[in-house]
Amino acid sequence: MTRQVLDLSGADWQLGRAPTDASPERAEWDELERIDEWLPATVPGNIRADLVRAGRLPDLFVGIQAEDSRWVDDHCWWLVREWALAPSPGERVHLVVRGVDYVWDLFLNGHHLGRHEGMFSPLVHDVSGLLCAENRLAVRVVGSKWLPSKRSSRLLRFVNYFESKATSIGRRYPHRRDTLKCQMSFGWDFAPALRTMGIWDDIYAVVSQDVFVRDAEVRQQFEDGQARLTICAEVDAHTARTALLRCTLVGEGFEAEPIVEERPIELDGGAGRHDLELQVPQPHLWWPWDQGSPDLYRLTVEVRDGDQSLDSLVQTVGLREVELDGWTLRLNGRRVYARGANWVPADVFPGRVDEEDYHALLSLARQANMNMVRVWGGGLREKRAFYEACDRLGILVWQEFPLACAFLGRFPRSPDYLRLVARESEAIVRDLRTHPSVALWCGGNEFNPERNKPVTDALQRSANGLDPDRPFLAASPAGGDSHNWKVWHGFHPPSAYREDEALFASEFGLQALPDKATLERFVPAEERWPPGPSWAYHGAELVKLLRYARPFFQGEEPDLEELIEASQRAQAHALQIAVEHYRRAKARGGGGVLIWQLNEPWPAISWALVDFYRRPKAAYAVVKRLMNPVLASLDYPLRRYRAGDELTIGIWVVNDLPMSLHGCQLEIALWAGTEEAVARHSMDVEVAADSAREVGRARWTLPPGDDWRLTCGLQREGQALATNEYDLTVHDDTGPTAGQRLWSWLSGLVVPS
Repeated sequence: MTRQVLDLSGADWQLGRAPTDASPERAEWDELERIDEWLPATVPGNIRADLVRAGRLPDLFVGIQAEDSRWVDDHCWWLVREWALAPSPGERVHLVVRGVDYVWDLFLNGHHLGRHEGMFSPLVHDVSGLLCAENRLAVRVVGSKWLPSKRSSRLLRFVNYFESKATSIGRRYPHRRDTLKCQMSFGWDFAPALRTMGIWDDIYAVVSQDVFVRDAEVRQQFEDGQARLTICAEVDAHTARTALLRCTLVGEGFEAEPIVEERPIELDGGAGRHDLELQVPQPHLWWPWDQGSPDLYRLTVEVRDGDQSLDSLVQTVGLREVELDGWTLRLNGRRVYARGANWVPADVFPGRVDEEDYHALLSLARQANMNMVRVWGGGLREKRAFYEACDRLGILVWQEFPLACAFLGRFPRSPDYLRLVARESEAIVRDLRTHPSVALWCGGNEFNPERNKPVTDALQRSANGLDPDRPFLAASPAGGDSHNWKVWHGFHPPSAYREDEALFASEFGLQALPDKATLERFVPAEERWPPGPSWAYHGAELVKLLRYARPFFQGEEPDLEELIEASQRAQAHALQIAVEHYRRAKARGGGGVLIWQLNEPWPAISWALVDFYRRPKAAYAVVKRLMNPVLASLDYPLRRYRAGDELTIGIWVVNDLPMSLHGCQLEIALWAGTEEAVARHSMDVEVAADSAREVGRARWTLPPGDDWRLTCGLQREGQALATNEYDLTVHDDTGPTAGQRLWSWLSGLVVPS
């Protein structure tokens, strides 16, 4: 027989609140008999989401109604389902639980299988001897009120408490760093403080013969146009025996001869590792979409006894080499400039996110010409469907471990915390290392690696020990990587982006209001205008919003519609200045540009290009133009212009494609509110592969009027390769006040750069 997988996800679960006298420290099976009420539940999911569906909580996304759910944290909760499976003689059944948030106990038919802390390390139990015709599976989740608190010094506790109160990050929960729980759930500047609980990832049973293939590691080496794969299979045998290990590699979406290798192996009772090599002549390499085809293979690792399959594991692999040379990413020996955005969890209740959600959001990234997303350290190891979508769409992933924002303080150093870091990070690496889209590991977001050396050392051991072929960064930002928050948090004008000499920009952005239709879904009518408490609760930083939107106001006092439009135009304007500056920096070795942020986890007033309901803001269309692999860019002084001023323009072409573009024509034009351009400049251009250079200059005197615009376009054989446009009438020259400069300076002290 072949492996059978019984999916235990779905809507066949029930949710019950543990008795009020139940101990959070000790779970008892007989608690189930004392539960007063059972409610329908969905897995993967979230306890609060189930309570909303059952009418026990209001819509938590409207106004400040999320506050009405605080009581949920004060209770332990049971998730239970019945399922039928009686294994035949000689069969084994393994129960796989891929993710529960956050401290939980697992029971099957009254047997306690164990207690676990952590969201990201799956549990695998051999339950063959515990099953009967009808089975009862139960997960008891400890209430967030009792989240673990690790040992730390009195000084560190004070510093963490002070820091939590001084920032908008985890303000309610100064002990958020004591867990490797999704940090965003403690409250962030774009997410509410909802400490999530529940089964958030897949749960299933695997039926095999007396052998179980637990995992398969694939190492790749390339030489003389061939790939050599070393497959290390982790095989769990119930009894000692001789068997045959067979590996089969088949191309997906392209024609290639299947490659099959096999060898006899000796299985001892218990788990063991067994290697086998595959030679792949003329391999189809995996590329990000703008460099080639994201070709994938299907690998089957099978253990056989003669003609009988004892068990098999199937996974997709992509053949490619990746390295980080300074801040230059190289795929298969070729430089790849990273263009993209930061990815945050797609829902504050991540259990609800499914394959369709991932594909829809990542397709928006791909349609905006992005070739990378940064999975930010305040978020998750996402579900498998996320990485599978990135593999197939040809989108690179910068993957961070779930650690974020230790400014003045630091993460714990106690032995139990470091063991947790090691276990969770090892599980993440094992889970993701077969995905070709994952380009690099990063320790996390905005903390000092030296001050947190025990933690970063543990992360590096996990990454280098289990996946030595991928680069590892200790943290972001560090050493040439920029989180440029002088604009927005520091109140500097968008022109300040041009002062940034970083070789990689992995965070920068501006808040913008979502469209009115979105705003109406989460802000009660009486609070929409003038802004009520729901604005700040959903992330609005009104002082900064007004500061950056003001140059786009038609009058002194805008109404709601005008503020929405002005904030979205301000966001687009600032991102254009930044993205073009960082892409031109490719000429001096720049490696990439990642906007903060692509998406948001709930309806908010945030930096997202696409709101929670997937309505793109105005900046999305502009970013799509700016992220085009071929960019025509005009570099001119950002200042206030008047009629008669001389305008000097540097004309740039950036080409991230691996091929040259010969016989191109570039034209720029100056417009003054008329149907015809008042000046034009045309030139023939030869565009080298993988290049960024200034190809010419133009100098014009601005004519009378006050509606000056620039356009530029690059064509080849009548086909438009790139277009761009600029509004010369908009200028932001408002610098920060003395108080704002002080705050910006202090922020620079505590946030590593």
